[in-house]
Amino acid sequence: MISQAIAFPECSSTCPRVARLERENTGLKEEIAVKDKLIERLQCELRKYKNPHTPPSRRLGSSRRRKRTPREKESKPRRGHEGVTRPRPKPAQTRVVREKRCTNCGMELGEPSHTETRVIEDIQEPRKVKAIEFEIGHYECDGCGEKVVAEHEDLPPEGRFGNNVVVQAPLSKYEKRLPHRKISDLLRWEYDLDISPSTVLDLTRRAADWLRPNYKKILQEVRSADVVYVDETSIKINGRKGWIWTFTTDDVTLFAIRMSRGKGVLKEVLGEDFHGIIVCDGLSSYAAYIKNIAPGSNLQRCWAHLLREADDLKSEEGERLANRLHEIYDDLKTFLLGDPPPEERGGKRRWAEAAVRELTEDECEDERVADLIGKIKNGFDHWFTAITEPGVELTNNRAERALREHVVQRKIIGTLRNEKGMRIHETVTTMLATWKQKGLDPYEEMHKAIRS
Repeated sequence: MISQAIAFPECSSTCPRVARLERENTGLKEEIAVKDKLIERLQCELRKYKNPHTPPSRRLGSSRRRKRTPREKESKPRRGHEGVTRPRPKPAQTRVVREKRCTNCGMELGEPSHTETRVIEDIQEPRKVKAIEFEIGHYECDGCGEKVVAEHEDLPPEGRFGNNVVVQAPLSKYEKRLPHRKISDLLRWEYDLDISPSTVLDLTRRAADWLRPNYKKILQEVRSADVVYVDETSIKINGRKGWIWTFTTDDVTLFAIRMSRGKGVLKEVLGEDFHGIIVCDGLSSYAAYIKNIAPGSNLQRCWAHLLREADDLKSEEGERLANRLHEIYDDLKTFLLGDPPPEERGGKRRWAEAAVRELTEDECEDERVADLIGKIKNGFDHWFTAITEPGVELTNNRAERALREHVVQRKIIGTLRNEKGMRIHETVTTMLATWKQKGLDPYEEMHKAIRS
């Protein structure tokens, strides 16, 4: 019957089995079409979180480790790491521990048969708030008539709370990652200081205001730098999408929060007279900035972004392109580690340009490969700046690392409420990042900044 159905299609109307199979086939095709649409929608959703523009540190599932067996969980020293014992501190006091009666039968005990010593390290009990009254002298100069008000390093410019309290608020928020409510709880538990979450916010505002002159000094250092690593990531501002920019040099790191991702931010921060090199990704704002606003500057495009896009290509053509780009990058990275002289740098750049140009001249059928080759061509002059400019890196990893803390903070705070919150966030985080970059203690440096 089946062979007859194949030879004579019209028999499907009289053959029940053929008719049933045709109905099943139609139904299966409809199910497949529905599932294809669902797969396409899910793939689009997945690519929001896992795509070539997502750094490996932020890719979902990239940090998942296999479960270790109980045997593997046993404490083992790291290879090449010599074990050390915590040094025994010198005790500030000695307490004698004796027992009068036997804990078993209650009989009175005499002198101990022997003694042992144990040194423990402990923190002091919570310290209570200390109220200090300042009697401030006001003067009028007999020579010029100027009115002078006496100052003291422990007397803050405004408010009822001293420097130590003010310092605790921003450090707890941006170093310990605590919300204002928990900072309020912490101050009450540790110091018996009862202040509201809104007061904690105002304390961070005061600290940011007093740190703002230092922020402006860092801004000037960024503008005069020879090399600046720049990147940006989104952050919500009153529910709207804004951007937090980072500008990192060898010595300082500056953050600026703006509603724009365009070249206007670069103009505002770096200015029109910037003559340094910007290490960045492929965002068009950077090319527009050096072309239309600061023609004396230059770009170094990030190779890490390029390699991630190449690795995302799954076709045979894409794999060949990715492998060759990795070979060129590894060669350049090894070459630059030796800090070669200018004449060698020039020759290496010519070699790299020729090698990459050869890749862009190959014809390809894969549309995604063609798109990536187009990107390489469009930014061709900016892939090789680091080769001939000492002190410039091939990747923008510095700026990406600087933004990682903000990615974590973004998940905690959800959104900044207004311009005041933007100003506080960018000011305090700029100072903390710069102090750490210089190997300084944030607590001590914030005290110095407020007292000055």
